[in-house]
Amino acid sequence: MSPPPDRPEILDSDHISARTRDILTSRLSAPETQPRTLSLQAYAVLDALLPVLLPLDEILPPGTDINMTARIDAALSGPRDGWRFANLPPDAEAWEAALLTLDDVAAEQHGIRFIHLAPELRGTLLDAMMTGQLGLDRDGRLSMPQMARWAGDLRGEVVDCVMSDPRVQQALGISSSLTGGDTVFQGFTEVGPDSREDFEPKATAPLAQMADSRE
Repeated sequence: MSPPPDRPEILDSDHISARTRDILTSRLSAPETQPRTLSLQAYAVLDALLPVLLPLDEILPPGTDINMTARIDAALSGPRDGWRFANLPPDAEAWEAALLTLDDVAAEQHGIRFIHLAPELRGTLLDAMMTGQLGLDRDGRLSMPQMARWAGDLRGEVVDCVMSDPRVQQALGISSSLTGGDTVFQGFTEVGPDSREDFEPKATAPLAQMADSRE
């Protein structure tokens, strides 16, 4: 029997432990659609910026939703790693303030909220934020230096969220979880450049296939 379309083949490999399989499988389920940490306004801004920051259409099949917005919002509710930049407030507060800053700047510069901007204008604001040219000096918002710092947190959180999804791992041919089952550490024997084990997934993402074709 073939696996369902939303269940990557790597989850049925005998090179993965039951605990790891359960964790990865849980990431296939859609989290709550209502925000747990962010306000509705900040949640909407996050949902609008993610496809611009990291488009997934060259990695996953059309229509695949890995629920990045809901998963990041849930992750912000904790526990966290306990680390943050000295000039930023705690994570949940920083994300709320940063997203509302983006929304306010969009309204001031373009007369409409961030969620209503065309994708290219959203991208322009994100570029300005990352280079320290976007921010607001007012209560409940982040200044330009703070927004530049938060931009690093944003990118790190998004990459963590995307790369932890088994559908993305399957599409990119990532096999870091396939070290062995529950009773034996099978590991890898082919560790040379451009070598792959028979059990490793073959990348299916157009982006990965383009990279392979250039090698």
